[in-house]
Amino acid sequence: MTTYEAVVFDNDGVLVELTETELLRRIARRAFEDHGIDDPPEALVECAADGDLDGLAAVEDELGLTLADYWATREGRAVRHQCEAIENGDKPLYDDVAALADLSQKMAVVSNNQHGTVEFIVEHYGLDEHFEHVVGREHTVEGARRRKPETHYLDRALDELGTRDALYVGDSPKDVEVAHRAGVDSAFLRRDHRADTVLDREPTYEVETLTALVDALAE
Repeated sequence: MTTYEAVVFDNDGVLVELTETELLRRIARRAFEDHGIDDPPEALVECAADGDLDGLAAVEDELGLTLADYWATREGRAVRHQCEAIENGDKPLYDDVAALADLSQKMAVVSNNQHGTVEFIVEHYGLDEHFEHVVGREHTVEGARRRKPETHYLDRALDELGTRDALYVGDSPKDVEVAHRAGVDSAFLRRDHRADTVLDREPTYEVETLTALVDALAE
């Protein structure tokens, strides 16, 4: 295992459990209600829940909403509802996150989730001592279009850390891809919810737990 100057982590599915799909649908519906649309088309609800901006663009023709206005509302609600879920214990920290205390490298978080949500997670679970930088997506349409596998947010974190000698740890194919595009190594975390995931690109390393990753980095 190569020694790295920095290790950067994805958030959802890596540090904390994934947000429940039904919560994302509820967020999407309530954002429509905020704009006076009480019975939005289910197809648009699904696009909003999935963050499918191309599909969601139909709000302009079908509902007379601008995508930017709806998305801003959706993002604000997403932050509030996810923070409430965290406080209620519905989006818990994985137990093996405790293993990060044994890493000596500089660390950061780069997530496709909203920056406000990720900041709250790090603060709520007392992870501030581990991470020098926390980067989530900007709460705009343009910010959403910069999500992984685009390198915008990972590049920002690496610039802040002052190194490209880094490992990016994630639990999805897009995490492996963004690491490749950014020119850094990748570690695919195959948790139970990714047991059957097929990767389009081979990661540098594959582990089942953060504890296994930390052990490998210590070798």
